[in-house]
Amino acid sequence: MKRSIFFLLTILICSTSISSCLSNQRQHFSNDAVAKIGTFNIEWLGDGVRDTKPRTEEEYKLVADAIASTDLELIGLQEIENIDALNRVLKYLPEFKGFVLEKSGNQNLGFIYKNTVSIDTFYYYSPIAIDPSRNRPGLVVHARKGNFDWIMMVVHFKASSKFDDTEEKRMRSLETRMKQAEILSNWIDSVLANSTEQDLIIVGDFNDNPTRSQSALVPLITNKNIRFLTENERSCKNEKWDNIDHIVISSSAKNRVFIESLIIENHYYKYDEQIAKQISDHCPVGIAFDIVLPDND
Repeated sequence: MKRSIFFLLTILICSTSISSCLSNQRQHFSNDAVAKIGTFNIEWLGDGVRDTKPRTEEEYKLVADAIASTDLELIGLQEIENIDALNRVLKYLPEFKGFVLEKSGNQNLGFIYKNTVSIDTFYYYSPIAIDPSRNRPGLVVHARKGNFDWIMMVVHFKASSKFDDTEEKRMRSLETRMKQAEILSNWIDSVLANSTEQDLIIVGDFNDNPTRSQSALVPLITNKNIRFLTENERSCKNEKWDNIDHIVISSSAKNRVFIESLIIENHYYKYDEQIAKQISDHCPVGIAFDIVLPDND
């Protein structure tokens, strides 16, 4: 009887706060047995000089706290102005190193990582920036931990925004995003066909969800070599919205993923809305991969 009551209470708690339940789950995964990988769009993270979204020193620290709470080891980042902006957060995260690809004005891609993960090399993939003045290239990272080595690409696809105030503008954004999805899908197929590396992980802000009736991600949805791990999640900011921050993996990497370790670190649950907004309008998303299984490629 007691176990039944506990089970019902667990369901009730999880229904009101998925982030709380997921946070508890990651305690079951030893850092020696997994690589914890994720993505975080830190909404207009600026360097403190004429920022689009000004932040106080305490708010930079809150961003760092949101990252630290995930226990992730390698995180793809979006909307980072420059390395100075990232360093304003990293000074509160001494266990992390970071890089920013300064190619897209003040909304650039980057990544941070702990010394538990080895970074072999990284470079940008320009074809995804269809219009370099308005779109961002992909950021490719080769990484390893234990017996697991992988290629990760960080992306930030074209958004449909409030500025798309006509049907023509809306369709233009949709078409750009679909073209980016097609280019990414072709890149995935090319790497799998021409490289010995079969473990691919794509993370980032796709500004779309595969479950939408008019999703622009069709080229990725129909690619049988990959799987979205995050398509059924909801936005941390508003549970009525689809999640647009995704983790996508190749079939080979699927054998290593612990799907029950998926987390969305919800600072909107932790803090007053005004405080949470200063952290970001997105939340960190992450998942754990087995690094003990023998290398398979």
